[in-house]
Amino acid sequence: MSNGVKSFFLDLRKKRIIEILAAFIAGGWLIIEFVDRILVAHYRFPDKTIDITFITLLCALICTLIWRWFSGREEPRKFKLELVLIPLVLLVTVLLDVNLLLHLRGPEPEAVPAAKWKNSIAVLPFVDMSPQKDQEYFCDGMTEELINRLSNIRELKVPARTSAFVFKGKAEDIRDIGRKLDVQTVLEGSIRKIDNQLRVTAQLVSITNGFHLWSETYNRELKDVFSIQDEIASTIADKLKITLLSNEKARLVKHSTENLEAYNLYMLGRYFLERAITEENFNKVMGYFEQALTKDRSYALAYAGQATCLSLLFLSGYLAPKEGYPKAIGAAKKALELDEELAEAHASLGYLKMLFDWDLASAGDEFKRALKLNPGSIDIYLPYSMYLVLMGRFDDAIAGLKRAVELDPASPANYVYLGEWGYQMAGRYDESIVQIKKGLDMDPNILFGQLCLATIYALKGMSREAIAQADKVLSAWPAAEDVMILSFLGWAYAVSGGQEKARNLLNRMLDLRTRRYVDAYLIGDVYAGLGEKDKAFEWLNKAYEEHSGQVIFIKADTWIKNLRSDPRYEAILKKIGLEK
Repeated sequence: MSNGVKSFFLDLRKKRIIEILAAFIAGGWLIIEFVDRILVAHYRFPDKTIDITFITLLCALICTLIWRWFSGREEPRKFKLELVLIPLVLLVTVLLDVNLLLHLRGPEPEAVPAAKWKNSIAVLPFVDMSPQKDQEYFCDGMTEELINRLSNIRELKVPARTSAFVFKGKAEDIRDIGRKLDVQTVLEGSIRKIDNQLRVTAQLVSITNGFHLWSETYNRELKDVFSIQDEIASTIADKLKITLLSNEKARLVKHSTENLEAYNLYMLGRYFLERAITEENFNKVMGYFEQALTKDRSYALAYAGQATCLSLLFLSGYLAPKEGYPKAIGAAKKALELDEELAEAHASLGYLKMLFDWDLASAGDEFKRALKLNPGSIDIYLPYSMYLVLMGRFDDAIAGLKRAVELDPASPANYVYLGEWGYQMAGRYDESIVQIKKGLDMDPNILFGQLCLATIYALKGMSREAIAQADKVLSAWPAAEDVMILSFLGWAYAVSGGQEKARNLLNRMLDLRTRRYVDAYLIGDVYAGLGEKDKAFEWLNKAYEEHSGQVIFIKADTWIKNLRSDPRYEAILKKIGLEK
């Protein structure tokens, strides 16, 4: 080693620079962890707080090292370089921090995180091998729990329940299933339950060649079912060579409930929630969630489900905010009290802040928190995409809805949502029709899809097709008292030349309003379709006064484009807080 190098390292030791560097690395890591886990994750500080902390710590380290390097020099110096370098570093740091502070609420560069999947797996429904063939619900519960747990792993793509259950009871080749769901591996298994004894068989299969990567049989007591799920989930992560973050490891073996009956009731509620549009179905969903909570009062997911269902009841015009909002916000907060890191609860709270508090900034924070906790959950992408529509970020909204389709490709409802909330709101009607028809091809009985198709035809000026589609729905629901059905069809008829039918449906809505709650905004929509602007604004203002669940969407609503040039439209936007 040369004398110059030796002298340099001697100076480092003499000035204790190595010790200072080590201390800053250790201390800085602790400070950044505190900011990330406590300030950002718990107290909802903006994510850029971490960047500001890092830059400030780096500045402190550089200034300290410069000062130590030049301090203690015995030779006289006319020019002290550290007196220039330190202020320069401080100035750059201040400028960077101020820039970050000024953009704390600025738009995220990437609204929907890019998929960074290193592997993918489809969990197929476990087969009931019990002698009486009476354990189907138990097998389904096992399947769904594994899907939920594995979806917490960022590097692993896991198709959602709807897509996985398409193949239930079908003798289809594993490799074909893998190709249809676009996954590299498939987990399949069976359960044999006799009294309190379980035999669970699971096997992991490669789509590429059909070979088994792993298989195991568990002979346990019924009370050990959750530990079996823990072992299977952890083994899959290991076999697929996925590196888990510490929080992912925790969520992988986290039990949403220890009560199998509660879990089954919750999943029944979720099943019907995906298909709900009528008041009867929404009430059925609430009933299942209530029953789940009677079985387990600490079931955070069931509380989050209640909050979401109540939000949709408001949004659909069936429930007055003053009646249900306290219960909805209470359910969301209870879920977070039980599990602060429950992504679904943050999504539910974001939905409520958006629909009823009209606090879009806080709603956005909740949705981003939910996505950060579980980017593989499709339950987050629909409400988050609705939020993005409200912000006028249509491309981001479409990207979010496409991610839902990607995660659940066999769910027809997701294609309808992509068409309605994505392309339709962006004014891309042809693409909207393609997606809605794709969903209806998969399941012609999706009522929401049938209604959306009628309104898209009307928006495109395809009057004959719009009336034919509306007639089709009305013939299936001739005595409907569901305000969403009446509003969709009433507006479609109104703008397509079927004014008499539109007025009949409007009168039914007005009659319903005398007997029960009907969202005033939905009535205003139909008046707008009829071209009666004074009546439309009368009802839109009532919607504002009643804090309607629909009124927050006024800026994005394509049904009332004919009202946008009127000063009264701008006045409502300002009252809601959508315009300065």
